[in-house]
Amino acid sequence: MVTYIEDIITRFGGRYFGSEAEKNAQIYTKSILEQYCDNTEIVAFESALEAHFQALKIFCVVYILSLGIYLISIPAAAVISVVNTVLFVGHFVTYRHWLDFLFKKKTSHNVIGDIEPVVEATSTIIISGHIDSVKEFKWWYRFKQAGAVLTVLAGVMFPLLSIFMVAAVFVHAPFMQYIWWFFVVTSPILIVYFDMHGDEVVHGALDNLTGVAMAVEMAKHFSQNKLQNTRIRCISFGAEEAGLRGAFAYGKANKEKLLQGKAFMINLDTIKDLEHITIGTRETNTLSGFKKEHIELMEQSFKAENVFYKKLPLDVGASDASAFRILGLPALSLIGMMSESLDPSYHTRLDNLEYLDGKAMEAMKKVLIHFINDWDKNATGTTLKI
Repeated sequence: MVTYIEDIITRFGGRYFGSEAEKNAQIYTKSILEQYCDNTEIVAFESALEAHFQALKIFCVVYILSLGIYLISIPAAAVISVVNTVLFVGHFVTYRHWLDFLFKKKTSHNVIGDIEPVVEATSTIIISGHIDSVKEFKWWYRFKQAGAVLTVLAGVMFPLLSIFMVAAVFVHAPFMQYIWWFFVVTSPILIVYFDMHGDEVVHGALDNLTGVAMAVEMAKHFSQNKLQNTRIRCISFGAEEAGLRGAFAYGKANKEKLLQGKAFMINLDTIKDLEHITIGTRETNTLSGFKKEHIELMEQSFKAENVFYKKLPLDVGASDASAFRILGLPALSLIGMMSESLDPSYHTRLDNLEYLDGKAMEAMKKVLIHFINDWDKNATGTTLKI
C-alpha cells in the first residue's frame, strides 16, 4: 500500500482536481486495478470544480457590501445579509452546490473496478477513496489550530451579521451602532476565506492516497480470495476536494442500479494514525448521518480483530460518504486522523508519507477483510436495510 502511494507521488506529484496530474494518476490507477479486477473503467464527468471554494470570495465581498449598505438602508442590508448567509450555508457549508451555475464546468475522472463473486452477486460492497489533493490551506499551516479556529469564527460571522441586521430593522437604539462597528472592526477575519489557499498543491499522501491504496489492496486481496455472493467494487473518486464532485457524479448517474444491487459504500479517508481510527457517526457540515446498524456492523469487525477505534461525529469538512448519504445511498465513513482538533497535516504541506503510520493501514486492512468476509458469509446485503 505504501509502495502505491510513493509511486503516485513520484510520478504525478500533487493532483489538483481537474488537472492533468489528477487525470494521469487515475489512468495509472486503472492500469493497476486491471491486474486484479474482472472489469475496470475510467469515467469522465463535468462539474463546476472551482465553485465550492471560489464562491467564498463572493460571500466575503457581499458581507462587506452589506455593512456599507447598512448606512444607507438597514432593511436592504438585512435582506442582502440574510440571502448571503443562506447561500453561504447551502452552497459551501453543507455542500449543496447552489451557485454552480456561476462557474465554468471542468472535467475530472472516476475509476471503477469490479471483482465478481463466484456464484451470483446479491449485493455490492464499495471500497472508495479519492485521488485528488488540494492547494494548501495557508492559514492552517501558518497558525495551526489557531488558523482552524479563525476559519470557524469567520464562518460564524455570517449568521451573526444576519441576526444583527434583522434586529436592527426593528430595534432603533444608539447601542446598535456600536454593534455595527464590532462587525466592521472584525471583518478582516474574512481573509481566511477570501484568500484561503496557497499556490502549492499538497502531496495528498494521507488525504487521500491512503484511501485509494486501501481500495487497490482490497482488489488485490479479493481477486485471490473470491467471495460467494458479494461483488467488490473499488472506486478512486476524482475531485473530492472540489466539493465531493466525483462521488456526487457517480452516485447520481448510478443511483437506481446501486439501490437495486444493494450496494453499500465504505469510504476511507486519511488512514494515517493507528490511535485515531474512527467510525464516523455523522458528518456535521453536510447534515449527513450514518445508520446505527451499519456502524454496529463495522464495530463488530473492529472488535473481532482487536483493533482500537473511536466512534465520533466528524465535525469538520466532509468525505465522499456524505455525497452518497445526501443522495439517499447507504454509506459509512472511516477516517484515521485526529478529529477532535486540527491534524497538522490536514490540507497542508505536511500531508506526506513522513506522517503515515503503516500500522494504521495494516489494522484497517484486517478490519475491512473481516467485515467483507462476514458480510458475504452471512448474506448481510440481502437482509440488511440499506
